[in-house]
Amino acid sequence: MKLIALISLFFIINILNADDMKIESSIYDKLIHAVIHTSKPHVYIYGNINSLENHHENIVLEHNCTKADIVVVTTFNNFPLECSDKILLGTKYSHTKDSRVLGAFFWQKGRPNIIFYQKRLEDYHVTLDNNLNEFIEK
Repeated sequence: MKLIALISLFFIINILNADDMKIESSIYDKLIHAVIHTSKPHVYIYGNINSLENHHENIVLEHNCTKADIVVVTTFNNFPLECSDKILLGTKYSHTKDSRVLGAFFWQKGRPNIIFYQKRLEDYHVTLDNNLNEFIEK
């Protein structure tokens, strides 16, 4: 009986985790499309983002940043120089300290957080949809 309960719990956790990954991927998708106004933006992930890698639908994942419209950064360790001129979206609040990063999507205390900076949006000539105005720091 305990074995059946344990197996059931395992499947429930996996289902919830898959749903969380789809939600996270959907948020990335909306943010990327808000920044890059094309039907299938080309995205390079520097690092590892399982949700985006496994559940992308409306983006094209690139294996290097040369063909990418935007780079999603999980770390700046050994960051390739050829990616420096691309639009960068961070995955941690600390990434916003780098002036090359347009904005960030990160989790804090179990909640999703989104932040963009007005000056950086202007520098990259990016106009976000009005529904994202609340996430823009002046």
